[in-house]
Formats: sequence, C-alpha cells, structure tokens
Amino acid sequence: MKPLRSSPLLALAAAWLLPHAAFAVESSAAPPAAPSAPSTNSLVISANGSTLTNASGGGGGSLTWLHDFSSGVLGIGGEYQRLAGAHWQFGSLTGSVSAGNPSARWTFSADGHFGNGEIPVFQGTHRFNYDVEGADVTGTFAGKLTLQVEARQYDIDTTHGTLPKAAVGFLWTPHFQTTVSYAKSFTGNLGTQMETARLDYYGHTVNWLLGAAGGHVAPQVVNIYTGATGAAPQLREGYVGISKAFSRADFSILGDYLKVASEKRITLTIVCTLHAGGPG
Repeated sequence: MKPLRSSPLLALAAAWLLPHAAFAVESSAAPPAAPSAPSTNSLVISANGSTLTNASGGGGGSLTWLHDFSSGVLGIGGEYQRLAGAHWQFGSLTGSVSAGNPSARWTFSADGHFGNGEIPVFQGTHRFNYDVEGADVTGTFAGKLTLQVEARQYDIDTTHGTLPKAAVGFLWTPHFQTTVSYAKSFTGNLGTQMETARLDYYGHTVNWLLGAAGGHVAPQVVNIYTGATGAAPQLREGYVGISKAFSRADFSILGDYLKVASEKRITLTIVCTLHAGGPG
C-alpha cells in the first residue's frame, strides 16, 4: 500500500519531504511519489515559478539531503521563496520511523522549519519570523486502509496557532487510491478550516494525482504573505501532478491553482530526486 501523503505547505519541497513536511492544509499539493530506486542516500532538488493576480509572481528552490535507515528516514535541507515582493528562507529537519507488520503498520513523523523573511512596507521593509513544526501518526491496515492524525504549529510574523488534521485513505485496487482529509485550527489567529479530496493513480511507468481543496485559511499558511491579520478568507484549490522513476533519478511535475479571496496564484513545480548508495 502506498502511504497516505499530505501536501506540503510550500509549492517546493523534497520528494520525501513533500508528504511529511510543511504541509498543513494541502495548500500546495505534493507531486505523486515515484517508485524509488533502492538507496541509502538521496539528494532532492526542486524549483518552482508562480504567477499572482495584481502583483508580480515569484519562485524559489530547495535542496534536501535524505538518509534511509532500516526503519526510517532523516532529512536535512534548506529552501528559499519569493512572491510579490516578499521573500523568506528557512532550514528544515525532518524524520520518520516505521514499525509493524503487513496487517498493521505504523509510521511516526516529525518536522521543523525555521527561518525568516522580509516584506516591503511604507518607507522600508518589515522582517518576520518563519517557524513551522509538526508531527503525525499514520496507520496502514491490511494494506488498504490508511488513517492519519497530524498537528502543526505555526508562528509566522503575527500569525500563530495550532492546526490539527485527520485523513482517511483507501486503496481500492493496486493502482487507485482515494484520500479525504479535514483540518481545523484552534488557539491563535489562524482561523483555518479545510476539506480536501485526492485521487492517486499508481501506474507501471508513471504515477498521477488529482486533487481539490476548499475552506478558509490564513494567507500565511499557504504562503501568500500579506502581513495582514483578521478573519481568514475563503480558499479554493485544484492541482494535478505526474511522476516517473528512472534507475537513479525520480522526476515529478505539479501544476497548482490556488485562489485566496480575490488573489489567484498558479504554480508549476519540478522535483528531481537523485539516488546514491546501495540498498537501504
């Protein structure tokens, strides 16, 4: 059974980092994970470009090193993003461990993303902190049913709060999986409530995903940084992705359409995972 994957907070992230990292509310969907060549070490390179309504677009990139252990993965990386005059950068530390048997397998994951950024203001710039931490527990039962519980803490400038999420996935055939999730914040001023639905196709040569999300969300949570606080605006999102594995490299491409209030952002993301070393 392919593990249930949640989308990352950012449109750029590593192929392994995408399912487990800054996600949060499927704001920037993850490309489908391609079957990986056996390895103990991987280098993940990603880049994206975005357009934004009534403002200049942006782009960014990330670089992540991953090490596979016998029962888990450790990742260390860094990322930079720029959008509509705002820019931010952060370092990331992620990890996961798995245990169990074919009838019930458990995965425990945690991640932290720490950095800062700047946004133009009248007569100068405003600096802000960027701190996001999260942890999740995923159980896969009988190779078909996947249940996930996740919690994320956001502290981005004046936006802060905790965002829990619950997700259910089911593998209907060896090639098709559906996933639905619900996230609702409490404490702080996130004001986020999100529902998502996603379809994954696992092919012999390529993987596909198709998804949609809707609800209300703090703009900083989906990296449309405005510096404003208050009631969370409405969000609508749709995304589609494809990935393919080669002998020593995996490639993923994702297209994402995101509308927050009157702002519309279109993002194209490319991820390349380079494998090295012997079987993990």
